[in-house]
Amino acid sequence: MSAKKYRAIPPAVKIVVSFAMVIFVGSLILSLPISNLETSETTYFDNLFTAVSMVCVTGLFTLPVATSFTVFGQIVCIILMQIGGLGLMTILATFIVRLGKKISYSDTIAVKEALNRDELSNFNNYLGSILKYTFIIEGTGMLLLSFRFVPEFGWGKGLFTSLFLAVSGFCNAGFDNIGALSLQKYVHDPLVNLVIMALIILGGIGFSVWFDVTHNIHSIVKTKVRSGWKRSYRLLKTHTRLAINMTVGLIVIGTFMFLLVEWNNPDSIGTYSVGEKIMAAMFQTVTMRTAGFATLDYEVVEQFSLLFFIFTMFIGGSPGGAAGGIKTTTFALIFLLIINEIRGQKNINYANHSIPIEIVRRAIVVVATFFAFLMLGVSILMIVENQPFIYLLFEAVSALATVGVSVNLTPELSPISHVVLMCLMFIGRIGPITILLGLNRSNKRTKDKLYAKTTILIG
Repeated sequence: MSAKKYRAIPPAVKIVVSFAMVIFVGSLILSLPISNLETSETTYFDNLFTAVSMVCVTGLFTLPVATSFTVFGQIVCIILMQIGGLGLMTILATFIVRLGKKISYSDTIAVKEALNRDELSNFNNYLGSILKYTFIIEGTGMLLLSFRFVPEFGWGKGLFTSLFLAVSGFCNAGFDNIGALSLQKYVHDPLVNLVIMALIILGGIGFSVWFDVTHNIHSIVKTKVRSGWKRSYRLLKTHTRLAINMTVGLIVIGTFMFLLVEWNNPDSIGTYSVGEKIMAAMFQTVTMRTAGFATLDYEVVEQFSLLFFIFTMFIGGSPGGAAGGIKTTTFALIFLLIINEIRGQKNINYANHSIPIEIVRRAIVVVATFFAFLMLGVSILMIVENQPFIYLLFEAVSALATVGVSVNLTPELSPISHVVLMCLMFIGRIGPITILLGLNRSNKRTKDKLYAKTTILIG
C-alpha cells in the first residue's frame, strides 16, 4: 500500500484493523503446540475466543488459562492483554517517537482517537508517559502480589503469577493463571484484594486523569505551596473531577447495595465477618467496573445483585483507559441532562462550567448505540440458548462492556453464542461509534441542511 493511500485511511478504520490484526496473530500463536499443554483440549476456536477476550481486555473464556497454556502461551497472553489495554497503535507510536522518528499526522489522529484524547499538544510526551506510568504501576502491583504468591508457589511461578495478575488487573482484563475459579480462593486475603482493586481503578480511570492529578501534585511539591485539599482538588480539570467523583460514587453506592442485599445470604457473604463482608462487597463492585476478576460465585448471589451488577457493568469505567462500558462521564452527562430537563434549564452545567451541547449529543448517541448492540446480542442469545434471561443478559453485558465476569455460563454456550460474545467484546473494546465510523468508507461529514421547522409529539 502506498503512503498516500495509507494516509487516506480513516482513523476509525486503522483502529479497527489494528485490533483485528492482533487478535488474528494472537490466535495463531496460541494455537501452536509450544503454547498448549499436552493435556489441553483447546481447539483453534477456543484460542480465537481467548485472543478476542484478551485483546479486548474482557476476561471471558471457554477454557481456563491455567489448564490450557504453557508458560510460553501464558507469556503470549500477557502480551495480548498489554496490547489490548494500551492499544497497538499507541505502543507502536510510542516506540517510533522514542527512536527519534516522527509519526504522520493521520496516525497521530488515529492514536488520539484510540486514547480518547481531545487535544494534540505535547502528544509525544503524553505517549511516553503512558508507557512509563503503566510499567511503574504494573511493576509495583507485581512486587506487592509477590509477597503472597512467592511463598505459595515458589520464586519462579510466584513471580510469574504476580506479573500475570498485575498486567491483567491494570489492563482490566480479568484473566488469571491460577485456575478456573478466578480469585475465589483469596476472598479473605486483604493483600490480594486491595492490590487488585487498586490496579483495576488505576487502569480504568483513564490516562488523562492520572496525568492531571500527578501534574497538580508535582506543582504543589515544586512550589511548596501549602493549600487545603479542597483548593488542590479545584485545580484539577473538570473532566478529572467528574471522573473521580463518578468512580468514588459508584464504588460507595455499589458496595452499600451489595451489602444491603447479600448481608444475610449464607451462599455468598452471609457467614463472613463484618470486615470480610465489606471487602468482598467492595471487590465485586470494583471488578464490575470492567475488570472481570471474581472472589465470589455469581450463581449464588441474589438476582437483584445480578441486576445491579448489569447496571454498573453498563456504565463501566472512565474514558481514555482500559475500561469499557458507556463510561462514567457519559452516564453523568445523561443524568445531568435529565435533571436539567426536569428543572427546565437549557444549559448543562457542572462545577461552574457549561458543557457544549455537541458533547451531550455524542453521549446520547453512545448510549443509544451501545444499547442497540446489546439488545441485538441478547436477542440472538435468547433464540439460540435455553437459559434464564437474567443470565444471558449478564453474559452479554459482561462481553459488550468488556467486563468478563460470568455466572459460569460462557463455557456451556453453543458456538453460535460464542461468536456473538466475540462480536460484542470486539465492539465494546473498539467502541460502537468507532465501529460505525469504520463501516462508513468515506467517513466524511454530510453537509447540514436547514429546512422549515416542525414539531413532533414525544413522551
